[in-house]
Amino acid sequence: MGPKAAHEIQIAIPIIKPTLEKVHLVGQTLPPGFPAPFLFADGLSSVETLLTNIQGLLKVAVDNARVQEKQIQQEKKELKMELCRERELRENLERQLTAELQSRATIQKRLKKEKKAKRKLQEALEFESKRREQVEQALKQATAGDGLRMLNDACIPDMEPEHNGSQHDSPPMQGNG
Repeated sequence: MGPKAAHEIQIAIPIIKPTLEKVHLVGQTLPPGFPAPFLFADGLSSVETLLTNIQGLLKVAVDNARVQEKQIQQEKKELKMELCRERELRENLERQLTAELQSRATIQKRLKKEKKAKRKLQEALEFESKRREQVEQALKQATAGDGLRMLNDACIPDMEPEHNGSQHDSPPMQGNG
């Protein structure tokens, strides 16, 4: 390329470029929030026009970035609130679970005590049933006062001595409970 070709290129760019921009952008509308219209003033060079347009696009990009940042902050805030609610819900459920486990442990202890008491009562009932059988058999075998005296000595050692007489006259006192 010679000096003539370089001169033609320099002349061709200013003439063609503004014409293309004007034709291409004549019906174009500005994006929302764009601070100023594209500049096509005849007094400005194409570089100045380009820089001004770039500056406008950068302002739009900054505004969009701010809007996105606000949206991100709002989403973070909502997620934190949701996390807080879920944490409270989990803590409440953990407290309920702890209370239920304590209640279960208490009920199991009570059940164990009741089973033990039932077993003791069953053993006492069996003992009293055997004792009653022995008393009934002794009564059947006894024919006179000697038989009753033998019954009192052998089968009912815990009765008081003054009740050794006839049981029909004064029955022994029994507890109500």
